[in-house]
Amino acid sequence: MPARKKTRRPASKSARRATAPKRTKAAKRKAAPKRAAKRPAKKPAARRTAKPAGAARHQKAPAAAPPPTAAANAVGFLMQHLDYTTHDPDAVRRFYVETLGFAEANHDPSFNYLYVRTGATSSLGFMPPMPGMGAPSPVKEPTIYIIVEDVDRTYADLSMKGVHFEGPPADMPWGHRVVSTSDPEGRRVMLATVTMTNG
Repeated sequence: MPARKKTRRPASKSARRATAPKRTKAAKRKAAPKRAAKRPAKKPAARRTAKPAGAARHQKAPAAAPPPTAAANAVGFLMQHLDYTTHDPDAVRRFYVETLGFAEANHDPSFNYLYVRTGATSSLGFMPPMPGMGAPSPVKEPTIYIIVEDVDRTYADLSMKGVHFEGPPADMPWGHRVVSTSDPEGRRVMLATVTMTNG
């Protein structure tokens, strides 16, 4: 009979442990895969706006200037008002309020006084003659001079309403285009548009 070959049995686990070289803790650390240390994510840096040189830290915005309460003049002018004597307040009211369109008007029955606001700083007043108020009809009354946006258009509109003018609008040497009419009591009323400025 042929001789049997001796087969080597695999060493047991305990034997392998006994014969295997012992790994130190340092070796284990080297063999272990390195884990990336978790670092907190960086916050984006806040943008700083450049301050102008010399600017104060707590500088307040300048306060708005108050609106002017009076025109620049020596007498403290606020508005212009002209008073006239009238012998027919109803006809005057119809002319200035209904025909010319100055709707802001007030009639005071105690004095039979008609107040007509003609602009932001101007107005007219009409009242019958009263004792102690001087001569009821001055030798010459001033002309009522009214600046309008477009004198030609105003002339056409008022002509359609039956207002009679001395003539069509005409350019004046002082830089206005003017047309002239009269109110029911003969006061001269001139309507004008500025066509050129001085200087």
